Amino acid sequence: MSAARGTVVSVMPRHAGLGNRMRALLGARSLARREARGFAYVWPTGRSFGAQLRDLWDDDARDDAARDPARDDALRRLPGVAHRALRLRYPHRDWSLHWLDDARDERVWLVRTGHALVLPDDAQPWPHLLRELRPAPAVADRVVRLARRLAGEPYVGVMVRAHHASHPETLRWSPVGWFVERMRRIEQEQPGVRFLLSCDVPRVQHELLAAFPGAVAQDDKGAYNSRHGLVAAVADLYLLAGASHLLGPHYSSFPELAVHLAGPPLVLETSRTPTRDGPPLVTVPDPLRPHVGRRDVAAGSTARDQHTD
Repeated sequence: MSAARGTVVSVMPRHAGLGNRMRALLGARSLARREARGFAYVWPTGRSFGAQLRDLWDDDARDDAARDPARDDALRRLPGVAHRALRLRYPHRDWSLHWLDDARDERVWLVRTGHALVLPDDAQPWPHLLRELRPAPAVADRVVRLARRLAGEPYVGVMVRAHHASHPETLRWSPVGWFVERMRRIEQEQPGVRFLLSCDVPRVQHELLAAFPGAVAQDDKGAYNSRHGLVAAVADLYLLAGASHLLGPHYSSFPELAVHLAGPPLVLETSRTPTRDGPPLVTVPDPLRPHVGRRDVAAGSTARDQHTD
């Protein structure tokens, strides 16, 4: 669809993390679709976030079922200088969309937020748009290589945040000891179960791999929030989304992003949620599309494609 009605521009705060960026960007993309507007985004990079969006996901590579030649909402990056010029004429808008009706006649909506947009009921939820995306080749290669090491076996995803840059509430309520204790209990309940480990501190990751020899993890993840590190993080995101069950840190958007990518069958457990005994053993046929064809190994059933937009 042409951009005759205007354009929605998603503006990322410079220090926003991956989860905050994606839920804001995809919410704005959903809004653009609903309003028949064009779409663009502003994605600042620097020391706090070193990767461009195209380093992580293909610019407009979507599942065939999601393609619509009438849509004008490809992932187009707006240069910072263009954003600054638009800012002279158009105000930044927030996630609430309380401004929506009053701004109908404006050609450009600059939506600057790291929060999920409060979309109208008839708009596509942003997780549906996340599942449309295809990871960039560097990400896909990592996912496929590590998935081969899991050999198609069901596994529990474990995402540990131990880096000093993590939110204080995350560090307080998600100590490494909680993960160790919980993994030991799962091993007792389901002997032979494997773990897929994602950790942001190499020393802690090495200690966990030594404690759980059957676990697998990426061993070349690069510096925290560097381009290389973020490519590895998105690979972890897909692998965690393909897990049977997910252990994650409290107060972190990243494991929640994995749940959104996988769809409703995947359950996130943290130190602040009820413990789930004997999580189901589930496999996915394609680690790059973890929302499709989730199969309960014990029951022999297959979940239908969760992409329902």
